[in-house]
Amino acid sequence: MARYLSHADFSRIAGKYIDQYYTCFGISKDDPSPINLEQFASSVLGLNVKMLPLCSDGSILGLTVFQKCRFTVILEDGTKLVEVFMPRDVVIDSALAADSCTGCRNFTIAHEAAHHILADLFPNDYGKAVKCRGHIAYRERNGQPSWEEWQANTLAAELLMPTFLVNAEIERAALCLPNGILYQSASDPNYEKILEMAARMGVSWSAIRIRLQQVQVIKGKPIHCHPLDIVRFGE
Repeated sequence: MARYLSHADFSRIAGKYIDQYYTCFGISKDDPSPINLEQFASSVLGLNVKMLPLCSDGSILGLTVFQKCRFTVILEDGTKLVEVFMPRDVVIDSALAADSCTGCRNFTIAHEAAHHILADLFPNDYGKAVKCRGHIAYRERNGQPSWEEWQANTLAAELLMPTFLVNAEIERAALCLPNGILYQSASDPNYEKILEMAARMGVSWSAIRIRLQQVQVIKGKPIHCHPLDIVRFGE
């Protein structure tokens, strides 16, 4: 059973690890930069990020390894691949290597890193799941909602889009939505600005839009979801 954590808890946890990353790479919060997720995973968390085929239909985006385990995937042409994964491996489906998948790839790395952070911080809560499985549930494109997956998604969003960085990007882009309305159209200059923000931060359009709703820049129901409503940040 996952420990109950609030959005404030996730923000605080993410802030601690972002501070470690910024210190490691000499980045100042006075001139903040988005996190390079692969650097973060390896340098701050000691994870081994790998990109390998995990499925033939795009259903599995990534997985997190806590114990040595064997993984088998059968590709579309019938080829059978067998891989042995080791503890602290984070494996991302190689289909996400394309530039067009940057947002989904970054969110998936952040999501898997979040599983490790939570297991490290709360071994009595997450450790039971770790002992029972070689890896915590895959990040699936249409996975079943659960506390663990919701919490990993929420922490991932805080790592990728902390409030201070979102505010810096809003200022950089000179974003101004006085009525809180955004039209998803090239005729709305703010739409193009938000696309640029998403590209700079390495996230998807849906991710940055949800985050801007949360900080009440864009009108709409803030996405502070019920724990079983998994946020599709990384699509």
